[in-house]
Amino acid sequence: MGKNYRKELENLSCIYDSAMIADVDMLTYFLSKYRGCHLYGIGSGGSYSVASVFEYLCIKAGLSAQKLTPLELGQLQYQLNAAAAMLFTAGGSNNDSKNAYEYMAELETEGILTCCMRLNAPIKRIQRENAHNYYFEYKMPVAKDGYLAVESLMSSTILLIRAFYKMLGDEYFMLPTERKWDNHILDIEIIRKVMERESIFILYGGITMPAAIDLESKFSESSLGNTQLVDFRNFAHGRHYWISDRREKTAIIALVGNSEKKLADKTLGLLPKDIPALRIDVNDQTVDGLIDSLQYSFEIVREAATVKNIDPGRPHVEEFGKKLYHLNHDIGKTSSMINRRKDIVAMAAYRKAVKHQGVEMLEYQKYGQLYWDELLRRRYKGIIFDYDGTLHDKNTMTEVEERLFTKLNEFLEREIIIGIATGRGKSVRAELQTKIERRYWKNVLIAYYNGGVIGRLDDDTKPNKHEIEMPEAFSEIMRKISFCSVEENPYQLTLLKDELDISTVEFQILKEIILGVKDIKIMETNHSIDIIPIKSSKRNIFIECNLVEEEFLTIGDSGNLGGNDYELLAGPNSLSVDNVSNAFNSCWNYALPGSRNLEATEYYLNMIDMQEKGIFCLKG
Repeated sequence: MGKNYRKELENLSCIYDSAMIADVDMLTYFLSKYRGCHLYGIGSGGSYSVASVFEYLCIKAGLSAQKLTPLELGQLQYQLNAAAAMLFTAGGSNNDSKNAYEYMAELETEGILTCCMRLNAPIKRIQRENAHNYYFEYKMPVAKDGYLAVESLMSSTILLIRAFYKMLGDEYFMLPTERKWDNHILDIEIIRKVMERESIFILYGGITMPAAIDLESKFSESSLGNTQLVDFRNFAHGRHYWISDRREKTAIIALVGNSEKKLADKTLGLLPKDIPALRIDVNDQTVDGLIDSLQYSFEIVREAATVKNIDPGRPHVEEFGKKLYHLNHDIGKTSSMINRRKDIVAMAAYRKAVKHQGVEMLEYQKYGQLYWDELLRRRYKGIIFDYDGTLHDKNTMTEVEERLFTKLNEFLEREIIIGIATGRGKSVRAELQTKIERRYWKNVLIAYYNGGVIGRLDDDTKPNKHEIEMPEAFSEIMRKISFCSVEENPYQLTLLKDELDISTVEFQILKEIILGVKDIKIMETNHSIDIIPIKSSKRNIFIECNLVEEEFLTIGDSGNLGGNDYELLAGPNSLSVDNVSNAFNSCWNYALPGSRNLEATEYYLNMIDMQEKGIFCLKG
């Protein structure tokens, strides 16, 4: 198995060149969107080294991050709902990676990006299609990754660094367009002495942390030596006693960044002179030092293998080792998760209680059952939907969406009233007219601009921006945020998040400026901030059209406080397909675990039991 390790190192130049011209927009978009969340980097084996790189880059960028193995991930539960995660996998086929993805999807992590160094990998087939899941795949310029994953680690590292640079524009993250991959000059005699010892301490600090983790991994995975991984100061807390007790059997490999140079000098200077110590110094003033430290770790492995007279890229793996690798430990097979798959009320209670770290679980379970029973008891005349994220995916027209509108046309044929309450304007009318059969247009209600204006699908005169004057509050806002591009619209001002070239702090300040203006409120989605008059509300659709709210289901995706469906889903018979409020008497989400957005909407619509014309019930 595997391939020649020295040839893997010879590929580093083409690996670098290829990764430097690859499209990293998906990585950049994900990091930008979720930079305000706590971030997890997940990986096994060589991909754990990538997770270490990710953690280091996040820390340097000022983000909150943590690296985890899939098994460590399985200890988390309530933490994931408000967090985002990058899952790293070289080939996308091992069970640990696939189980980690399924686990995060079921616990409805705020954002998940699977980063795979292979096209059309098995893990791609299990990706969920909703607004929280992203997939990045990359074709390396080599036929296959080696046993020690040099090529996938270096490819992932370069792609991540470029994404951080594109997001931040900080020169620290700027890599040179071209890089020389000349071999470093290593003290072969010192390496030989180190390899004669039974135990090797790998000391690290700062920028050398990912390289140290990878070096320990490669030494273990190729049986080069028994290593202990520890940073310079943790080493001082009793670890030195190992050397005292096993002086003739222990050696040191020290990976030193500029920032730890004095500490390393003093630490190594205090060690007995007969302890072999290989010291590697790298420049940590730019991220190129991270690349350099990884290259050093690869070369140390190469020279250590030469001393041992083995090829670390072609180990003999015994049968028990193969079986160990292919063990399928599903971290999602906990009793609580199994229960939530069977009991939709338990899952609904989890979604409510997760904001409180589960401490209100029993209380939510009780009220969730009462609310569900009431939903099943009632008879309904119609449904009011949010649009984006509930009936429509902004990125593409999916098969799920096609099925949803097939159902909506069937409901309209049975004289069920359908309403759409959206933050958008006439673009929604144009899209709906292609999805709803023309003969039903007069029976479809639309609340445009978060309820600022109401019309029917067959009324092409709505919304009309020239019908009303620009509110004074809007004029004041536009004066105060003149540095942002805002379309002049008397019904609603919209700021697209993707077009706001500002930091997280500046974004919060911007919202505070807006909220300081009287007679307005803001509705926030994943894509935008909508600023609307205080009198606008998606629930206006009931008032304007003389509908009895209790006779309708309302379905949206952003029912949390501040979400653009908060008011719509604060009423009776409200169901969320994603975010929920804290309320006991509204805005519950009973969809299956991990089923979000359009998938969840379809789940609800499949529960509909048609009665006589114009009437339906929900079946449990």
